[in-house]
Amino acid sequence: MEAGKGSTDLEKEVLNEGLCTSCGACVNICPYIKVIKDRVAVIEPCGITDGKCYDFCPRTMTDIAELDRKVFGQERSDSSLGSYISIEMAQAKDIETRSRAQYGGVVSALTAYAISKGEVGATVLTKPLNGSIMPRAVVVEESSQVLGCAGSNYIASATMAVLNEAMKPRLEQMLQPTRENAATLAGLNKAVRHQTGSLGIVGMPCQILALRKMQASKHENGANAVKLAIGLFCTWALSYKGFYNFLRGKLDPAQIKRLDIPPPPANKLVVDTGSDKIEFPLDDIRGCIKPACGICFDMTSEFADLSVGMVEDVEDWNTLIVRTPAAKRLVDKAKEDGIIDTKPLPEENLSHLREASLLKKKRALDEIVKRTGDENNLLYLRLPDTVLRNIR
Repeated sequence: MEAGKGSTDLEKEVLNEGLCTSCGACVNICPYIKVIKDRVAVIEPCGITDGKCYDFCPRTMTDIAELDRKVFGQERSDSSLGSYISIEMAQAKDIETRSRAQYGGVVSALTAYAISKGEVGATVLTKPLNGSIMPRAVVVEESSQVLGCAGSNYIASATMAVLNEAMKPRLEQMLQPTRENAATLAGLNKAVRHQTGSLGIVGMPCQILALRKMQASKHENGANAVKLAIGLFCTWALSYKGFYNFLRGKLDPAQIKRLDIPPPPANKLVVDTGSDKIEFPLDDIRGCIKPACGICFDMTSEFADLSVGMVEDVEDWNTLIVRTPAAKRLVDKAKEDGIIDTKPLPEENLSHLREASLLKKKRALDEIVKRTGDENNLLYLRLPDTVLRNIR
């Protein structure tokens, strides 16, 4: 949302300052920006002074009220949770989905349902563990593939880099009609567009924010192909190097089958190797948290179509925040077709959710002001006065 800056500014203001979220929004749109594991780097200045990389980044200037208007058609009235239509508890009705997925399995159930019903042609998901603790983003085109990506990892990954690749007009040059093959290519074009014309994504708050900045950008990109953005609740993400070093000597990371942070008040990380479950106090791994998470303003993926997280003190259920009319239609259909169950979220849980979200915002603002030394300089955030007053 700030013109006139490019990769040199991104490197100076975000990467060198430890503010990169590793979302990947700047990767695969430029040959001069690369990502290895969760580390993003500008390998050579490109000379462009008004670049997509800077514009798309979730840690460059972001006008929250402007994005609210573009995504939801109005500014938020709820300073703690953002815009929404409904908040309830939900779980997948399929037992296998719940057993393989995290908590209530709602993300996996709705993603598979959206693909099976043609709501999206493909979805960008993240495979949490595959012989490595470093997650890997993939494009899933069949509903049967969704459960292979179920589960949490807690390590930041460049999911948006894979979305950028998926959004590129695949076969665009090959599909340019000619007199000789216009009819053949028209059929192929239709088939390709059926598969790739609409996309979904499941992402963390910073990744969803990057997506919305891309959709609002003046720079040409394919982000408007994303028709379903499912956002996950997130309080922080771990750095790959930090977490790997923490685990080294305690267990073989390649043996990890599943990671879980149970709902509060558990306050622990559970590492499942298949043959054993090892528990670590969360305080032991806080040193592995990415610095960028300290200035993150968003716990509940406030710019998603649907936001999903755990339910405090309730196992096997998710909190489901429906934010857009399109998401409501999908959820209503899924309930009618017996894909998910829902029930009211207890008022006590909703109150705790609001408190936790506001606390994260307050901590983020405190950390930002600590960095800038100026309460009017919020780094990447431009917030309405009403929101600021409710937080401070």
